Amino acid sequence: MQPKDSTTNEGFKGFTNTRCPFLPCHEGVRGAFNCLFCYCPLIAFECPGPYEVFTDKNGVTRKDCSACTLPHNGYQGSWNFIQKWLERPVVWNGQPQTRRYRQKPVKPKTE
Repeated sequence: MQPKDSTTNEGFKGFTNTRCPFLPCHEGVRGAFNCLFCYCPLIAFECPGPYEVFTDKNGVTRKDCSACTLPHNGYQGSWNFIQKWLERPVVWNGQPQTRRYRQKPVKPKTE
């Protein structure tokens, strides 16, 4: 088995679970829908994805990332995005986003 930084097989960077009853769980995903990060590893960290803040029934402040497609945008793109943000993770402080990052608009499908 080759180390991931020397292999040409990039199958470890994503997959699409076509049998998932929730697919597609996010609208506006670019490229192949990557299910590898179904539960985003950035949930506890600051990140550029759009999120809302809410307080659950136990009084715990949480992030609602349901509007975010970044971890699902194609196998290569989502893999690179997650790896970049995990290089220098900053623990989320429980506050709402102060900076909104722009996402490119999704091009409508032409038939």
